[in-house]
Amino acid sequence: MKKTFFTSVLLVLFVTAACSEKIVADENKPKQLTDKQISALHFDIAELQQLEGEITLNGKVIPDENNLVNVFPMIGGKVISVNFEIGDLVDTRKALVTLNSGEAREFEKELLAAEDEYQIAKKNYQIQQDLFKTSFSTERELAYAKKDLQLAKAELDRLKEVYEVYSITDGGKYVVKSPVAGFILEKKVGPNMQIRSDASDYLFSVARLDEVYVAFDIYEKDIPKIKLGQQVKIQTIASDSVIRGTISRIENLIDPVTKTIKARVLLKNDGYKLKPEMFCSGKLNFKENGQMIAIDKNAIIFDKNKYFVMVFHSKKNIETREVEVYTQTDKVAFISSGLAAGEKLITKNQLYVYDALND
Repeated sequence: MKKTFFTSVLLVLFVTAACSEKIVADENKPKQLTDKQISALHFDIAELQQLEGEITLNGKVIPDENNLVNVFPMIGGKVISVNFEIGDLVDTRKALVTLNSGEAREFEKELLAAEDEYQIAKKNYQIQQDLFKTSFSTERELAYAKKDLQLAKAELDRLKEVYEVYSITDGGKYVVKSPVAGFILEKKVGPNMQIRSDASDYLFSVARLDEVYVAFDIYEKDIPKIKLGQQVKIQTIASDSVIRGTISRIENLIDPVTKTIKARVLLKNDGYKLKPEMFCSGKLNFKENGQMIAIDKNAIIFDKNKYFVMVFHSKKNIETREVEVYTQTDKVAFISSGLAAGEKLITKNQLYVYDALND
């Protein structure tokens, strides 16, 4: 379908919308685009290119399991204080929760007894040394005293390690600390709760979030298109910025409910902007077999449930051409019919030209 600017009304419409140039036209004389009007347009050349497809992905932020720790109680007791809530940042020095524990009091009692035994064994060994020097004690008795001292020292060291590992404080208090620095993702404890040492459930879940995964759902039909190392453009609802990452892991098990597999993208999480369970969308391009005519996506006009482009032949000859769009990516549209390689298309202000020619 070919049309040209033959009336001043159409030309004035285009010029006013595209470049605000006022023209006094002679209605009896055919018109063509001026150089100034041409400068308001952008052009693209249709080319034969490797066919590409694009998949839109949905997923969410999850912590790296290698950086996630569940904190279990090592001894039982009654909770007397809880110092952190979900989302708080903790380190290995701070007490998450403190318990008043009978087991801790037993350890405290054993430690005090071990310290007394050590002091007695130490004093006895010193006495045996003095007696051995004056021949009032035998070498065998000195060896026994030394052995008792070593055993007492070993028991004392053992109980001190228990104190350190269990974080037991004076007065029979048991302090639960996180073994890693990170954010609390789950909390299953409250004041006055009775905690058993053999409980199967954990008290806290703590994760480092300086690196996180974005886990995308991949439907069965798209599984062959997904490969390790493919680049994904990621966006969150909380930000308009695009994050670029690569697929670092593809799971092999299909979820029986969603009928999808997970493809993971590992990302640096500067400023902890990516938070667990945050929704993410992604776009992934993949290569297909064969070649097809490719044009700038901006050249496409959708009208009356059809796709059109404006083919530029000359200032006096601009054609409205219907095309078949095979697929589109962020920047490129692949055309299955309606265009040939080398044809010149308008990619900016083409809507004004289209309206002027097709009203």
